[in-house]
Amino acid sequence: MDNKRALLLITLLSIISVSAMGTSHLGTYVIAQSQNQTEPQQQQGRLYADLTGNGLPLLNVNTDASGRATFKLLGDGKTMSYTINGTNLENISGVVLGSSTGGRFTDLVLIHYAPTQGLIAKGNGSATGNFTSTDFTGPLQGKQMSDFLKMLIDGNIYLNVQTTDHPLGEIGGKITPTLQ
Repeated sequence: MDNKRALLLITLLSIISVSAMGTSHLGTYVIAQSQNQTEPQQQQGRLYADLTGNGLPLLNVNTDASGRATFKLLGDGKTMSYTINGTNLENISGVVLGSSTGGRFTDLVLIHYAPTQGLIAKGNGSATGNFTSTDFTGPLQGKQMSDFLKMLIDGNIYLNVQTTDHPLGEIGGKITPTLQ
């Protein structure tokens, strides 16, 4: 692990520890950029992903759809909030945070899942919500938010918006941490 990643991990873990003691100060912890950005987005305490048709490994979709996702670790250190804005999307069947290694995409958090929550016919607009470690699936099931944050630091977290026309994903983006 390089020095920047080690420093970022120590900072994140100390924030979680401070939050667990009931202190509301978050400090500067992590900022992210998608792989499509040329300059990091400099905003304290938020994670970003720009969502495009070629924002995921092996996903090369010709689409007019696009979007942006913003994530923030809340003061308790155990809850992540999100806002996902999308345009030119129809029939959204799933919104998933996952990891990709070796060309495979593994679900970690199901933000929207059509079989239980219904198909979203029009995807212009935004979705907001929160998730905690109780929402983790796959290899993170039963683990803590700090495990998810470590995967973020290692550059292994992607957001994938799946539609009926593109069940593997119409738009997506990688979340990559950077230091201020």
